[in-house]
Amino acid sequence: MQRFYGFLSDRREQVVLGIAIFVSLVSMLFDSAVQMRFANSVAFGLTSVGHRVFAWPMELLSLRYENEVLRDQNLRLSLELLELREARLENTRLHALLHFRSQQETAESYCIARVIARNPARVSSTALIDVGRNEGIQARMPVLTADGLVGRVLEAHGHTSIVQLLTDRNCRVSAVVQRESRTSGIVSFEDGTLYLKNVPLRGDIEVGDLVVSSGLGDLFPKGLYVGQVVEIGDEAQGLFREVILAPFVNFHNLEEVFVLTIRSKIGE
Repeated sequence: MQRFYGFLSDRREQVVLGIAIFVSLVSMLFDSAVQMRFANSVAFGLTSVGHRVFAWPMELLSLRYENEVLRDQNLRLSLELLELREARLENTRLHALLHFRSQQETAESYCIARVIARNPARVSSTALIDVGRNEGIQARMPVLTADGLVGRVLEAHGHTSIVQLLTDRNCRVSAVVQRESRTSGIVSFEDGTLYLKNVPLRGDIEVGDLVVSSGLGDLFPKGLYVGQVVEIGDEAQGLFREVILAPFVNFHNLEEVFVLTIRSKIGE
């Protein structure tokens, strides 16, 4: 149909001339009065039909243009909405980080960093952040978020650093249960699960307990949230019982982190 109207529009003059010749030949068959009435009727009809025929493509083009404009506007608005959502989420995360920082001792020093790459391999789970030696970062410095412990700096370069995450099988954290008994253990990640190892059989621990860093070993500060107890193993497993933790940090969605830089002599 569009091709037909396009054909008529492109050959408008020839079509009008052909219709005029046809009308002239037909009108010659009648007397003058009939010819006049016939000519008026034909002229009126052709004018009406011609307007509809030749105006339709223009209206179609106009509608197409309006649709394109509306699509462009809709796309721009959608992109702006996405940007606003990302800005709002980023603002929420940074606000939480700053709130966490304000709660710490004033003597402590933090460097805010962005995660720019991830390597969630089974053997080594690491992240790349956008601060390094030029910003005062050194190896073994603790890395955390407002939710809790993330890991430690494994390697520090000029403006980037590699962070060994808590989900790395080679990362170990000395931790205690946050209750009066202060039952202790070693947090480690194995086969996709976070464990609190070396917990004595008679250790005072229950599902729902919070586990925090103990501060032993002069690596991770004391009191950083590590995980929450979600399952306690059978007591008939030997000298120790197995405790499964749910980490506080969402390691799949790391974007901004803190590097604790107060301990300038770490690793020396």
